[in-house]
Amino acid sequence: MIYLIRHGQASFLKSDYDQLSELGQQQSEVLGNALKDRNQEASFISRGSLNRHEQTARHCLNAFGIDKDVSEDDRWNEYDHMELLSKHNPAFTDYAAIGEYLMNQENPMKALQQVLNKSIGDWIKGAYDYHTSWEDFKKGVLDALNDVASKLDKGQSAWVFTSGGPISVALIELLALKDEQFVDLQARLVNSSITKILVGKNRLSLSSYNDYGHLDHNPNFITYR
Repeated sequence: MIYLIRHGQASFLKSDYDQLSELGQQQSEVLGNALKDRNQEASFISRGSLNRHEQTARHCLNAFGIDKDVSEDDRWNEYDHMELLSKHNPAFTDYAAIGEYLMNQENPMKALQQVLNKSIGDWIKGAYDYHTSWEDFKKGVLDALNDVASKLDKGQSAWVFTSGGPISVALIELLALKDEQFVDLQARLVNSSITKILVGKNRLSLSSYNDYGHLDHNPNFITYR
């Protein structure tokens, strides 16, 4: 089994987004305690190279009480949302510019989701020249997923600390969905949630999606950004 774990809440619209918030750290610790209570230990652990991946893994493993090597693989990194936003609207040069735009909207969070969805749609359609194309992003994620699967023997599990984008790409592939469904899949992923993928003899298949039962005891822990 492969556990695709979305990182804890990051520092959204702060000067450095790629840091866990205090709540993100707590989510990661709750996750580690839950995995320990379920007696679900990993034979192999990997993560993306972003700070929020490293921090989520560290807080989770510390709470679990295990000290294992964690392999780093940047194919598990999120797409560059700032590049997508700035291609869609050249005025969005940094977080300050986006924040100023949002403050002038009647519903800032709704406005943000709308512009982000449109920028992702541009990316999927190849509307602009991107550092990493949609097709290359998908290929990298699926190659990384297959590499993890190849490391597991019968009865073993792997944990992968990653982001919503790579998890949603895996879902599109495993469920034979259309690329346009990427946005909806990603929007529903809760911070620190687990998506399980069963490694069969000849194929991978989805076992469960977006499990955040470990957060149910406190509704304030359930976040999407």
